[in-house]
Amino acid sequence: MAGADDGPPSGYPTWADVQAAKSNADSAKAEADRIGSLLTSVESTAADASAKAVTAGAASAKAAQAVKDQQQVVAVLDAEAAKRAAERDAAQRQAGQLAADSYMGGSGGGPIEALSVIGQQDGLNRLQTLQVLGDQTAQAVRDYRVAANAAAAAEDASQAAKDALADLAATAAQQFSLAQQAQQQAQDVVTQTQQHEDLLLAQLADLKGTSVEVEQKYREGQAAQAAYAAAQEAKRRAAEQAAQQAAAEAQRRQQEALARQQEALAQQQAQQQQVQTQRQVPVQPPAPVQGPAASGQAQGAAVIPAAPVVAPLPAAPPPPPPAVSPGVGVVDDPAGAQAYASSQLGAYGWDSGQFGCLLKLWTQESSWLTDATNPSSGAYGIAQALPPSKYYTAGSDWLTNYRTQINWGLGYIASRYGTPCNAWAHEVSAGWY
Repeated sequence: MAGADDGPPSGYPTWADVQAAKSNADSAKAEADRIGSLLTSVESTAADASAKAVTAGAASAKAAQAVKDQQQVVAVLDAEAAKRAAERDAAQRQAGQLAADSYMGGSGGGPIEALSVIGQQDGLNRLQTLQVLGDQTAQAVRDYRVAANAAAAAEDASQAAKDALADLAATAAQQFSLAQQAQQQAQDVVTQTQQHEDLLLAQLADLKGTSVEVEQKYREGQAAQAAYAAAQEAKRRAAEQAAQQAAAEAQRRQQEALARQQEALAQQQAQQQQVQTQRQVPVQPPAPVQGPAASGQAQGAAVIPAAPVVAPLPAAPPPPPPAVSPGVGVVDDPAGAQAYASSQLGAYGWDSGQFGCLLKLWTQESSWLTDATNPSSGAYGIAQALPPSKYYTAGSDWLTNYRTQINWGLGYIASRYGTPCNAWAHEVSAGWY
């Protein structure tokens, strides 16, 4: 159920208001400013609803990924439990076989039976065999108990993992339901605000004597300029932070170099002091070796240099988590999306050879899924925009429309890298684009 603050803003002007305002320049400007403010509010409402849907979808995707990870844990623990159970059963059979062999050998009667065995022709040999079988049986019983305990522990661990999996599955189902609700709410809001936006743009164009297309392009350009300014500001801050980190690193290295110089100077002074001390103190001749034992002892006391310790190679950074489609309210059509993207290359002056790079780029990023959501970063859609609200400059229906996402993504590639192949090269080298 949508709250009161989830609906689009009210207070829209009527066509009568627009016509009345046109008769006076000041009134026309004031009315145009009011319509512009309402348009901004409408766009913000749609963007906020879509952002909530993306957040809910990311939570759903993360919960689904947790279920998949736990399923792998359960599979491993199930295999371990089966292995331990097999070891327990084998130990049980071994103990039972040895006990049967011991019984068949005639040792079950205790000392009296043992005396009767001694009286037989091969009695001593048989008695020794029975003693060995008894020792082996006792050891087999101990082995069985150890194996049984290990099997029970493995089974407990497997059951605990299954219980955790059930909890995660329940959480994932709840998150999926919330994502569905948020997705539907966003679609309703976008549809409703689109109607208001069309009307407001028509009124604004009438007031200013332009056209809806001109006003739409103007607002898109303003939004794109604002997004560009925000991106430039983010780059400036990132560069400033990188410069500060580089300066701090340079200072740290300088301090380390100074510390090494001081340490080397101290070692040199200590060596000089030691040499001076040795010159002042007479050197005593070594005691004579008394015999081969002493010689062997001296040789045995020789110090063997330790093998050099090889520092382990740094671990490779983990790959980025794959984009996961929560499958909420969107019909994914990778083939259709690819066909549309291919048809748009010419608008940017790219030949058909660029599509191969674009295909690999967005296959790796999102598998061409409209609602592909990175559960770690929150990046969304075919082009994996981050934040997803960047798509809005290409259309308010970016949450569900792959054409809108592709239009934004191609524009981003053109402005940032020039061509899809340049973007793919950066993806290969850096892991992102």
